[in-house]
Amino acid sequence: MINSAGLLDELLSLGIEHEVEHHQPIFTMADSDALELSLDGMRCKNLLLRDRKGKHYLLMTTAEKSVDLSRLSQALGSGRLSLASPERLFVLLGVRPGALSPLALVNDTERQVELILDEDLGTASHYVLHPLDNGISVQLSSAALQRFLIGIQHHARWVAIAARS
Repeated sequence: MINSAGLLDELLSLGIEHEVEHHQPIFTMADSDALELSLDGMRCKNLLLRDRKGKHYLLMTTAEKSVDLSRLSQALGSGRLSLASPERLFVLLGVRPGALSPLALVNDTERQVELILDEDLGTASHYVLHPLDNGISVQLSSAALQRFLIGIQHHARWVAIAARS
C-alpha cells in the first residue's frame, strides 16, 4: 500500500499540479469547518459504503449534505447501503477514518471500490482532499482529479445524491 509520501510522489510522476498544506489531524466535517487553510477549493465529505452483497462504494459529496442512503442505494441499483467499518476502510484503501478521499483509490489495485461523485460537486473548480493522511490537505483542480483517476485507471460515476429530509 502506498502512504501519503508515495501518493504525493505519484501525483508528481503523473504531472498533476497540486498544492500541499500540513495541519492538525481532523476527523470530522466539524473539524474541517473549524480548520483554517490557505488552500482554496471545495471541501468534501467522503464515505466508504458497502451493500449487502459486499460491493463497496466511495462516495464524495458536499460537506454539508446529509446523505439519504436508502435513496442512494436505489440510484445506484444496489442493495441496502451502510458505512463500511474502519477495519475494512484500512484493508481496502490503506487509510484510517478521517483520511478518506478519492486519492485513496491509488491503493485499490484490485478495483473493489466504485467511486461515486455527487453531481453537486460538478461546479467546483478545485477540491481540497486528504492524501491518505488527515493531517495533510492537497488542492487539486477538478481536471487534475480526473487526470489522477485516469492515471490510476479508476473511473467515477456521477450521480444525483439526495439529501436526507
